[in-house]
Amino acid sequence: MAMQREERDFREVVPMNQVLARSSQISGGVKVTATRVKQRRSQQAGFTLAELLAVVVMVGILATIAAVSYRRYMTSAKVSEATAMVGAIRAAQESYRAETMRYLDVSGAYNRWHPAEPNKQKRAWDYPSHADYAKWQQLGVRSDGPVYFGYLTYAGLAGEDVRTPTGVSANFNFPDSPAEPWYIVQAAGDLDGDDERCYVVGSSFTSEIYVENEGE
Repeated sequence: MAMQREERDFREVVPMNQVLARSSQISGGVKVTATRVKQRRSQQAGFTLAELLAVVVMVGILATIAAVSYRRYMTSAKVSEATAMVGAIRAAQESYRAETMRYLDVSGAYNRWHPAEPNKQKRAWDYPSHADYAKWQQLGVRSDGPVYFGYLTYAGLAGEDVRTPTGVSANFNFPDSPAEPWYIVQAAGDLDGDDERCYVVGSSFTSEIYVENEGE
């Protein structure tokens, strides 16, 4: 009886050992499989050198586009100042003629830009040291702040020769001996300091405002 009991206990122990071995193998397999999955995920989470280079190139392109767009925006804003001031000078000339029956020649024969010679710096509009300051005050032109451009305005009576705008390459075909009083308004700006100027011109002969070399 004792031998039969030992054989039965041995048979019960063997399957249990086999189960534990199999469980250990399965558990070990799960650990190996989990480790491999983690390794694959870790590899997938990184970037290759080619991908990093592509990102750097794209960022550089976008930065260049943004810089160019910003410069264009700033140039456009500065030119808008000139067109607005030319419009204000035209309105002041018309107001002056309504009172005096003529336009006011502010700049004379000396081409003295107001408030100063064009450069890339802003200058205060109200500049008492300017040689033609009294005439500009008489014309009554005002600015809300400093300006980038310099300004001229010529005027004459009917039959007097029309002054050609300074430095502008366009041919405006103004009449040589106009039948009415006339004026020319001109703005010039060296927006980036390279001695290449942007010009804005208005006159009593047309309602249009001419812009030359806007993106200089």
